[in-house]
Amino acid sequence: MELKELRKALAAEAKAAGICSEWYNYILSAQSKERLVALYFKGFDFVEANDFPSEPLRREFDDIRRHYNVYENEPFSVTNTKRLVAYTGATGKAAFNSYAVGQIWARKGSDVHVEASEHSYVNVYVVEGATAHIKATGKSRVTVFLHGGKVTQEATEDAVITIKEK
Repeated sequence: MELKELRKALAAEAKAAGICSEWYNYILSAQSKERLVALYFKGFDFVEANDFPSEPLRREFDDIRRHYNVYENEPFSVTNTKRLVAYTGATGKAAFNSYAVGQIWARKGSDVHVEASEHSYVNVYVVEGATAHIKATGKSRVTVFLHGGKVTQEATEDAVITIKEK
């Protein structure tokens, strides 16, 4: 799909989900797919609340999404990434060490293994139908925002795992 068509399709889907006019215009005026991905992360509260974009529109980003740590139906393994989104069928490991800070969104149908060590700090958002396995060591801190789904946890040394049910 050409960029112009993609912008229109995303904007129409977002409008149907109730996006505000300001963000609707941001989508329509985006100059590249990369800018659309930046908007995706900046507006992740909307993305999460509305399961946006739909799977067919997400397919339009298959050529660049891995660069931004967005995975679907594939394995992954990352270290010290700022953010990661795992959709249906995505299974893998996200490791954090030193003073790394990261955010992970485990979407429906994903299986995410988080390993936090040393002084790292990680926020993990888990929705219904997703699974997250958290292992924390050292003085790391992991906060899990549980919107359904399943979480297993193991904390050793001075590590802290906090579960906040939403």
